[in-house]
Amino acid sequence: MSKKFFRAFVLTLCLSLVVPFFNTINVFAATEPQIMGQSAITMDLDTGEIIYSKNADEQRSPASTTKLLTSLLFAENKNKDDLIPYTENSVSLRETTLNNFIGNTAQPGDTLTANEVMDAVMVYSANDAAVMMAESVSGSVEKFTELMNQRAKELGAVNTNFVNPNGLEIDANNHNVTTAYDLALIAKAAYENDWVRESMGIDKTSVILDGKTIYIETRDKLLGVDGNIGGKTGNETKAGHCFVGYYNRNGRNLITVVLGSLYGADGMNVFNDTQSIADYSYDAQKTTYKSAGDEISTVELNYKLFRFFGPTKTITAPVVLDQDIEYYQNSFNDTHSNLEVPSNELNAWKVASNNNVDLVYTSGDYTQTVKGSITLSTGQILKANIGIYALSLLIIILIIVLLFVTIKLMMNSKRRRRNRRGRYSRY
Repeated sequence: MSKKFFRAFVLTLCLSLVVPFFNTINVFAATEPQIMGQSAITMDLDTGEIIYSKNADEQRSPASTTKLLTSLLFAENKNKDDLIPYTENSVSLRETTLNNFIGNTAQPGDTLTANEVMDAVMVYSANDAAVMMAESVSGSVEKFTELMNQRAKELGAVNTNFVNPNGLEIDANNHNVTTAYDLALIAKAAYENDWVRESMGIDKTSVILDGKTIYIETRDKLLGVDGNIGGKTGNETKAGHCFVGYYNRNGRNLITVVLGSLYGADGMNVFNDTQSIADYSYDAQKTTYKSAGDEISTVELNYKLFRFFGPTKTITAPVVLDQDIEYYQNSFNDTHSNLEVPSNELNAWKVASNNNVDLVYTSGDYTQTVKGSITLSTGQILKANIGIYALSLLIIILIIVLLFVTIKLMMNSKRRRRNRRGRYSRY
């Protein structure tokens, strides 16, 4: 065996062993993360695209992540320097409150600035401050929850219902419910509010209540880590440990939602879940949903039989994609992806002369216009009505022949009458 042959043999053997190894690595890198959270989602904050999902349409208790919507409505109705009073309802709360810091000595009528109330809710997750928000905006918790539900529906969160502004599960059979997807929509709207976004990114701050300074710090254990720029935690019996996170890496913004994780010994499970789905989502690549040339639907087209007049008829034509559609493959997109054909009435004759049509790809809140065409020609319309056109042509020919014969007979009749008058005049 020559040396050259031996070297080639060794190189081939090495490549055959190494290449499958790298393929295995690639497959592993593309595998979705395994998380403790019962439902989760990641959304591109700028486009609305869903990148990762797990049981994203499953209704769950959101715990204190509820306060994202509470804070948004508060920010839209108040100014930072407004004075917000404690009420009987807010004073009576004992679980995770600002009032706890001063020995529960706050009284109805004691005030905080609106900015302090916002920080108390978004940084520390104070339940009494959330009730102060609600009652200062709507006069009562009941009316405020009506406002919350109205706004949720406006945002597209159709599987969400709120019964209080702070997420406490006071009644095990009647508590706030939402889905990971709905909560992402709410979180997106909250982030777009400057005041809410500013407050959620605060690490440490202080508020003054009853003359006493209270120091509070964020419950977001990921703040400042790997692009995390803010978030909202939640933890309740039914809800489990929940977290809505906001990320910015290299200019790209993501929302992460994890619901129903286990709190664990150190309270880090939900944050580990969040890190996993954030890392996965930033690395995720799109795949082909539909390819150019795919027939995606058919459309019924109306037309006048003789183009501008005659009875109205319909013809069915296939709709074909003129470009690839790419998406992030996940359970949410696989369920919700849809291609819409224009619903306005299209005229078959016009379509036959210009086949181009704009289609709309949607998945949840994400929308993309894509190019397509309707496969229809003038010849197809004519072929579909060949019998009627042939009969019509025959009738036209018969009418022309009859007209010709009639005119010919009339001319012959006139000629005979002239000839008779000529003969009579000679006599």
